[in-house]
Amino acid sequence: MNTLMVEIDGKNLPLASCGWLQREKCGCIVAALVAVPTRGVVYATAKQAHQHLSKTKRERDEDDRAGRYMELITMAHYRENLRANWECAQHKPGQVTTGD
Repeated sequence: MNTLMVEIDGKNLPLASCGWLQREKCGCIVAALVAVPTRGVVYATAKQAHQHLSKTKRERDEDDRAGRYMELITMAHYRENLRANWECAQHKPGQVTTGD
């Protein structure tokens, strides 16, 4: 069986070691999806991952209008850097100021 490979940051990696993030324009993570879940389905493209996360065309069109985008990352990067940090600096809890 052939292994699907992808390139991230100049490195060739098996797709099975990667996942997709759906992000807001500001960088906040909306959703995460492993690229090769255990049921044998493969999300090899951003379009496939987006269709899985946003089931209807209306939802996908809204995502596009809002500037949401899909990003392929390694799961190691997710575990090491993002697991507990879904919000961007502007939206992190405790970072909001009232302007007073």
